[in-house]
Amino acid sequence: MKTYNNIRYILLVAGILIMGCSDGLDEGLDIQPTGEVSQNAYWSTERDARLAVNAIYNELDGTQSVIALDGVTDLGFHSASNVPTFNDVRLGEIDASNGTITAIWVRYYRGITKANDVLANIDQISEGDQEVMARLKAEARFLRAYYYTQLASLWCNAPLILEPLEVNEQRPANSKEEIVSFVIAELNDIINAEALPLTYGPDNTGRATHGAALTLKARAAIRNGQFEVARDAAKAVMDLGIYGLYPDYQKLFQVEGQNSQEVIFDRQYAAGGDTYNNFGYSAATIGGGSGVEPMKGLFDIYEYKGPENPDDPYENKDPRWDYIAYYTGQPIGNSIYNSWPTSPTPDRVASTEFSTLYGHNLKKWVDYDAFSDNPDLGDINMIIMRYADVLLMYAESKIELNEIDQSVFDAINAVRERPTVEMPPISPGLGQADLRQAVRDERAREFAFEGLRLFDINRWQIGEIKAGLLEGMYYIDEATGEWEIMDYGQIAKFDPNRDYCWPIPQREMDINDVITQNPGYAN
Repeated sequence: MKTYNNIRYILLVAGILIMGCSDGLDEGLDIQPTGEVSQNAYWSTERDARLAVNAIYNELDGTQSVIALDGVTDLGFHSASNVPTFNDVRLGEIDASNGTITAIWVRYYRGITKANDVLANIDQISEGDQEVMARLKAEARFLRAYYYTQLASLWCNAPLILEPLEVNEQRPANSKEEIVSFVIAELNDIINAEALPLTYGPDNTGRATHGAALTLKARAAIRNGQFEVARDAAKAVMDLGIYGLYPDYQKLFQVEGQNSQEVIFDRQYAAGGDTYNNFGYSAATIGGGSGVEPMKGLFDIYEYKGPENPDDPYENKDPRWDYIAYYTGQPIGNSIYNSWPTSPTPDRVASTEFSTLYGHNLKKWVDYDAFSDNPDLGDINMIIMRYADVLLMYAESKIELNEIDQSVFDAINAVRERPTVEMPPISPGLGQADLRQAVRDERAREFAFEGLRLFDINRWQIGEIKAGLLEGMYYIDEATGEWEIMDYGQIAKFDPNRDYCWPIPQREMDINDVITQNPGYAN
């Protein structure tokens, strides 16, 4: 008999280090670990509770799970030299030993264990502002619900652990339905208690709000076909009257758009503390690594705003394509991006391990003006929930319920008619089937490289769209003078009987007697 399960073993240290946050913190959200705190002094003051809750935020999705997750869908591709095991997922060659998905599993359960520790111990604190303590408990419950929403969406089945585990305690996987039922009930309690505020002052930017709880409820519901629940939760966010679309789509993902009225919940980064390479997933010319590339599958979803030019397939595309991808001819830094096979620049396809393989490079999330002196100090927050998603979830729920009215068109068109996008409105004559496809395509266009596409593909059960020949940029073949599409004969596969759920990590299977592997994967 094994004496501990992997989840508890991995996270035991997290419980010991849960207080590892900035000593200078008062009310603010600072998630940087700086050291250990004696357990004897723990759970004594209100400040202890704040520090412990802050530590839960540290496990939120960052660059890899926001930007890079779309690289395993039809919209993108991962460089094998950048995240090789994510590349395996893109190609349909996933297995239980995949290191990247194992790390995501471990991180979510680390967050859950931290939340469980808070909820099991916070009531030991006898002194403190009771309103603040109630809010902190609600934050811990919200974050735990978020991590379980992600687990159920990616692995389908996973252990539902709601209290600290004993070292030798093992748990089987709960069904997706059980996890989702818990998440919805938990969020209902949080929402009805109104313990989370609508907004915070500047010292607490990034904490969970009432609007974030409603948005997570809508997300969990729509991912699981509960369209009435999703509709009502999304409408409740809209009725709050505190969110709106940021006018500049490109700058929404740069320094200027941080903490704008469109952002509902995000992973906060901080200059001088928690930072990352802002160019890390982008072009070699500006010091990036072409880690995840926009593919032709994404390009094809964008509509032409003007007439299609046979001499330039990139002309007149939906402006969001220009904001998302670098392609040959676009300004990049102080030069012009050129990834064609004849390019003399470091961006020439397949020229180095840092150059693109298929030709397009990621532009979204890159702020050249802000970080050109030192890209490693990038601190643009990763948006996890924003108002455009609320609008499109509302519209989609109404469409699926066949409650098609003007509010559906208003919600979709608000996204399409953003001032820096200004795509023509959706025709009011469309029926349910056409509107369903319209909102699905709009989600792909609007949320590319925000980590939502895989969840949409899975819930729509359209995984086969990821399969087939991988294709990248258009370029002119010097030998023929004709436009060609970059490909290497690389074929992605998708098994609908298996690939809608990721495998339980092998390291979990090896030391957990009572957990069962997901169908289609070797035990």
